[in-house]
Amino acid sequence: MKLIIPNNIFATLFILSIEDEKRPQIEVKEASLISAELNNNEDYIGLIPSFDLITNKDFYVSRKYGIGFESGLSNSYLYYSAENNDISKILLKGDITTNEVILAKIVFQERYNLSPEISIDMNEGFEENNTYLVVGSDNWMDEQYSSGTSFCEQASELIESPYINFVFASKSEKAIKEFNAMLNQMDAALLKGLSDNLTKIGLSSEINDFIKNEIESVYFDLTIREELGLKDLLQLAYYHQIYDDIFDIKFVE
Repeated sequence: MKLIIPNNIFATLFILSIEDEKRPQIEVKEASLISAELNNNEDYIGLIPSFDLITNKDFYVSRKYGIGFESGLSNSYLYYSAENNDISKILLKGDITTNEVILAKIVFQERYNLSPEISIDMNEGFEENNTYLVVGSDNWMDEQYSSGTSFCEQASELIESPYINFVFASKSEKAIKEFNAMLNQMDAALLKGLSDNLTKIGLSSEINDFIKNEIESVYFDLTIREELGLKDLLQLAYYHQIYDDIFDIKFVE
């Protein structure tokens, strides 16, 4: 079994929480490229951004596992302009996916009745007069996250459910079934091995403490609550006319 994951600490913690003898072959890619890799290799499993399902409706999706958030611990943070709190333009940085592009528009429309210009920023560093949405590992450099606002929490508040940021998907129903059967109670495994696994990742003690304090708002096991949250998330994009036809997610037990 080959599993493709994005390069962020939550995907890494998921993999490190799997028992050594059960851990599949792992490949790490930019999150935005994983769905294309699944289309080219039918037996692969990928941890993909949830909104990638809009253009990959034939993917089979694990009903048991994913990555969801609903509090201050997040894979993406908003950093507002320090000078004038200007949110007419949002610059995206980091491991950007369909989720951030789509949700940035929805969040600001719903919460502020604004339609900011969304663009990708390839420049290094930050300028104080800009507002940024930063995705992935860049948030943990120099403890950047401490001056940001959890974007995942804002998304969760919109749907009043956990925000399912990533799902495990494949072109192969059999592969997803085997993946589901291989694992058991990943939330418990996450908590049990958290300290050791954070040490392996090598973040600062301050970041480790923050993650430990907030980790119970991160979900690896999907229950009916998280499943409904994922459906509500996709419906929210439909109501904002991001796509034309509501579809059924091809969940696999």
